[in-house]
Amino acid sequence: MKRFKNILLVADGTHWQDTALQRAVSLAENNQADLTIISTLNLPNTIKLQGDTVYSKLSSSIINDCRNQLDEITTNSPPGVNIKSKVIEGAIFPEIIREVLRSGYDLVVKCTDETHSLKERIFGSPDMHLLRKCPCPVWLMKTKEKTKYQRILAAVDVEQEKDGKKISGLNQQILELASSLALSEFSELHIVHAWTAWGESLLNSPRFNLTNDGEVAAWVEKQRVDDETKMNHLMKALSGMLSQGTMDYLKPQLHIVKGKAHDVVPSLASEKKADLVVMGTVARTGIPGFFMGNTAENILGSLKCSVLAVKPSGFITPVTLER
Repeated sequence: MKRFKNILLVADGTHWQDTALQRAVSLAENNQADLTIISTLNLPNTIKLQGDTVYSKLSSSIINDCRNQLDEITTNSPPGVNIKSKVIEGAIFPEIIREVLRSGYDLVVKCTDETHSLKERIFGSPDMHLLRKCPCPVWLMKTKEKTKYQRILAAVDVEQEKDGKKISGLNQQILELASSLALSEFSELHIVHAWTAWGESLLNSPRFNLTNDGEVAAWVEKQRVDDETKMNHLMKALSGMLSQGTMDYLKPQLHIVKGKAHDVVPSLASEKKADLVVMGTVARTGIPGFFMGNTAENILGSLKCSVLAVKPSGFITPVTLER
């Protein structure tokens, strides 16, 4: 089972103490993990034009005030939970990632920014930058969400599975995290895979007239059966990770749905009233500036619930410790 050991909570947004703080403390308590609360202050560069002395006094005052607020929170933390706090200067998403690189955090928790400006909607919000480029899992929580999750949805892609003997690393991470959280939250676990039949639209196109209706149906059915077989292998692998007793308790519900993942996952999450979607983001190599697959990005942009996004093993963030 996946256990977090070093959690980073971003103190950002209006309601982060009501939502992210409570859940991060609970996670740290349940996992016996260290928890660090970090606040980033991105002071305008124009302030520095007022003079080094004025800037130094002003920035020190702001930083100290923020540090005192965080200290008050950590002082009132539950006994037995090791909570530290830190205040840093700089743009939120690169500085958070640098902290992950420096201190080896295995989870970043943050409330979503639900008030994006037009520029952010066009060029990407700090949340989306974190999802694209943070090397560890990122848990973005909707503000004022439920204290306890009732339904968790794990989105997997079995097209990457090569055989039935070994589960792919990314799917394993997704299922481990989703099942572990479902157990701790006493919630339903739903597992979804969206499948499509490659070439079906071309086969059905009068322009090409490649084959008859029976052959098209057989071709589509073959691909459906292939994906269903892979999903069954995936569930057997999950049983091996969890034990059959745990599987019997969780009773995960499978959804093998024909359609594009960017349509199927948000639609099913809405239909099932999922409180959290656990999904992978696939890095693209060799294409500068692309660190998350288009499908994953489209899904994330359509979800109305909280999301826990996982990177594939071997992902290297473009953010470096050197500014």
